[in-house]
Amino acid sequence: MDTSFPALMGLIRDTVIDPRAGARRVLQARLPMNARWLALALVVVLSALAGNLALRLAMGPTGMMGGLLAGPVPSLVLQATVLFVMASVMHAVGRMMGGGGNFPDALLLVAFLQGIMLVIQLLQIAALLLLPPLAGLLSILGFAVFLWVLTGFVAELHGFRSLLGVLGMIVVTAFGVAFLVALMLAMLGVTPPQTV
Repeated sequence: MDTSFPALMGLIRDTVIDPRAGARRVLQARLPMNARWLALALVVVLSALAGNLALRLAMGPTGMMGGLLAGPVPSLVLQATVLFVMASVMHAVGRMMGGGGNFPDALLLVAFLQGIMLVIQLLQIAALLLLPPLAGLLSILGFAVFLWVLTGFVAELHGFRSLLGVLGMIVVTAFGVAFLVALMLAMLGVTPPQTV
């Protein structure tokens, strides 16, 4: 697999156009497990740094979320946890629905998906600096790209045919995970920040 910058940008572009074909190309690289963990760690660090910078530009360090994620370390821990859970859920739920994917491939696809989202993050940062109104549009576009690519990745990983069925499974799973997280936080006594 060619990991030069132009090749990776080309792969990202092609994957956004056709996520299933992009997933096949990524998985055909047959990277060893340590390289998959390294890829995940790299995108976690870069995304945490980019996210923290974007947050400071958008809200300032004293904004509502600024207090929670005021430095890169909390962002790093949160990002790593979210991506690991995403890979685990992508693998486990897909298998429960009759898919044939495995965790190492799910981990690699999640790392690559986050790499795509990192590119969108960097575009948002540029927009915040040069043309702030465009940053909001990029957020909406980024969410749409995330759902589109994730749907294709899950379908390709598990061999599912129906993209609409996979999208429905993603939405239901996301609500289920969000409910469980909210329940656990409530049991631990954690409450959302209050606005004045």
